Amino acid sequence: MPKRQLLKVNQQKEKHAPLVRAHTVPPLNALPLNVHALEGPETADEYLAGVHACSRFRPSFGADVAIAGVEAEEAGEKWRAGDAAKSSRFFVRAVELYDAGLERFPHSFDLSYNKARLQYDISQQPRLLAQLPVSTIGLLELALESHRSALKLKQDDADVLFNTAQVLTSLGELRGEGSSTYSPEREDALKKFQEAIELFQRCFAVQEYQLNEAQAMMTDAPMPDSLADEASDHPTTEELGSQFPGEEQWASIIEPITTNALLDTTVAQIETLTVMCGLMISQDPAGVPWLEEYSRPLLQRATSLVEGTDRVQEVSLSMANFKCAFADTAFRTGRLDLTTYQEEINNAFGTDIDPSNSVQWLCDRADAYIALTASIRPTTEFASHTEAVSSQLNDIQWKYLTKALADLTAATKLSNVPNLAKIHLRRGDCELLRYCLGKSPSCYKQAIQNTTMLLRNAEIYYRGAAKFAKVEKAGQEEAEALTKEAVVSSLSGDDAKLKTYSARVMETIDEMRDEGLLVAEDIDRLGQRLK
Repeated sequence: MPKRQLLKVNQQKEKHAPLVRAHTVPPLNALPLNVHALEGPETADEYLAGVHACSRFRPSFGADVAIAGVEAEEAGEKWRAGDAAKSSRFFVRAVELYDAGLERFPHSFDLSYNKARLQYDISQQPRLLAQLPVSTIGLLELALESHRSALKLKQDDADVLFNTAQVLTSLGELRGEGSSTYSPEREDALKKFQEAIELFQRCFAVQEYQLNEAQAMMTDAPMPDSLADEASDHPTTEELGSQFPGEEQWASIIEPITTNALLDTTVAQIETLTVMCGLMISQDPAGVPWLEEYSRPLLQRATSLVEGTDRVQEVSLSMANFKCAFADTAFRTGRLDLTTYQEEINNAFGTDIDPSNSVQWLCDRADAYIALTASIRPTTEFASHTEAVSSQLNDIQWKYLTKALADLTAATKLSNVPNLAKIHLRRGDCELLRYCLGKSPSCYKQAIQNTTMLLRNAEIYYRGAAKFAKVEKAGQEEAEALTKEAVVSSLSGDDAKLKTYSARVMETIDEMRDEGLLVAEDIDRLGQRLK
């Protein structure tokens, strides 16, 4: 099962303004009134800018052009935080305008790129998606199709290579969710991850070439005086604008490639490999050695690129997450013993960095601890062990679940914590996992002695998660928290809430069983109470 991300931020490149140009609109009375002035924008750049002269005196076309493309997006951004419905309408309008522009200028890379990037951006915003009649996967599929179209127009553009890989990774994550057994969906997810890795590598090669080229130009001889004098004879953008004071000008600023961009791409590759690890167990266990071999120079590259930057903690966390995910995969496929697995986790997060002020660091380390216990669980349920070995395995699970709970608790006490609902949900899950250790076949003494306290804690955490989710307007998390609270309340003897949420309880119970949060005897008891 792919690792559950508590706090994940997707990176993506910026939208394209019109390509390097300065566009100045003269006063209306200075325009020649001819047929060309009435036909609307003559280039894709003018369409993107939305400031063609005809918009001033042809309402039938000008009303659309006035907010074309980028301007519609900016309106959507303005309302994103406050009014999701209004924001989504502006974004949808922007996509429609990009589509209309592509019908007229089908070879415009900027229009194609902006449409693709905006579709992906919307797919990563649950509040905006809730306003649209399309699923996350459905919108991601559209975004992927749009990115492929943009890529055909400019195959060596680093931005579109990076973003296409991001879309493939997001699709792979969604298709890879669910059962850990082999399935066509998970096979498709693995293929998307592999394609994403290839595109990230192409992106890095382009960025590296551009960086080397820029550095070489910096070391070239200075411009001869004669050329400098000739260049000074040409009017500047400011001088052009002064001819028509008060008028709007458009230009595109192409940012030079930096080491930071190379680091972005490297980290994105590492994060994609991290998610791939879980799929390798069921889909391609023979590919685990390739994963190890491919990741080695990638981790070395990240270590080299991050030196001297202010991103050491961020990059260290990405590498730690991969090392833990790979250790989990190696353990599950029999390539790593339990002792080494624990050492790998402790070493991955045992850096000189102080994680006490990082919510992401604490949550990701907690996830690594929980993943370790999930990997141990099958060995206690389906394999016969001596009493001493069983006791040792139970001790290890209890230890790491307790450490995970401590990290999650510490995370909630920091200031400006995002996704508090998800963190409290995870705290409730930890308590239920400890509670299950008291059930057969583990029958762990410490869990049995603390059954009442563990259930009470889980109920409190789920109730808190529901409250935070309501404030955060996270409907999915709120529903999950309320239903889990009802289940735990029933395990404690109170069935009132269970019957209130009976419509979705059975689905939640199935999910909790798959995650190891409920054992067979409790599932049977809950089923009887729902009849």
